[in-house]
Amino acid sequence: MEIIANKTSGKGNGAKCLAKATAYLDERGISYTVHETARVGHAKAMTQKLCESGADVIVALGGDGTFHEVLNGMDFDKARMGLIPAGRGNDFAIGTKAASLDPVKAIADIVDGTPKDLDYIRISDKRCLNVGGTGLDVEVLLKTAKSKNKLSYVASLFRCLLHYKPYRVRLTANGETAEYDCIMVGVCNGTQIGGGIRISPISVADDGRLDVIIMEKPKGVPTVFVMPKFIKGKHMNKPYTKHIICDSVKIVTPAPVQLDGEIYYDLPFDAHIVKSGVKTFANIENAKR
Repeated sequence: MEIIANKTSGKGNGAKCLAKATAYLDERGISYTVHETARVGHAKAMTQKLCESGADVIVALGGDGTFHEVLNGMDFDKARMGLIPAGRGNDFAIGTKAASLDPVKAIADIVDGTPKDLDYIRISDKRCLNVGGTGLDVEVLLKTAKSKNKLSYVASLFRCLLHYKPYRVRLTANGETAEYDCIMVGVCNGTQIGGGIRISPISVADDGRLDVIIMEKPKGVPTVFVMPKFIKGKHMNKPYTKHIICDSVKIVTPAPVQLDGEIYYDLPFDAHIVKSGVKTFANIENAKR
């Protein structure tokens, strides 16, 4: 077993989760090797090298950003990907219940070895596990990254809304093209972003479909007033929300995009679902519910 670990994720939660997971393996005499990440892109590079070397189980331990990098380095014809959530938000694991938040239970599920296949989103030449988006979510991520006092995603969201202007996108899905003046667009496999904002509460990560959520500027009311509903996932039936179910979507926008919270510039937003593309392990606790 190979463990790609971001020990600094979740303000040090990664190191704590790694200690608990490896203690579980040591107690049972299960062999493993820990590979610590040291920079952006390191997890992807290590994953690629491990797959080429014949690894059959590669465990991503960290936040959604670590999951994103490992996902993009995986060769699923050779190896399965284990998930141990250790970030601050853990949006994919919480929203989909794909892995336990308890690192001992998460590593136990990997050791148990019950296979589980999940979908992922292919956007140009990148893979996305949770949500890909453009618009306000990108601006919020940029603000939180630059913030000296580390504003939370939600706090930064409300601050950005005070001056954010809608932008025009052209979206093609299910053979139809339309233009929207958007606050944001999310192409969703998972249900939430930003540490609990339920952008797509109806999404299921193994149903072979994309849920595209388009949030337009509300008419007659400041956008900031409708954000509490958006955060709680109660925006789906509102007139400012458009929901499209599809297996592929093309979005034309001059803005950067975010995939699993990682920002990409000049990436064509041409997305499609890869059904059962992620070879992982079942969350036994969730399976019993």
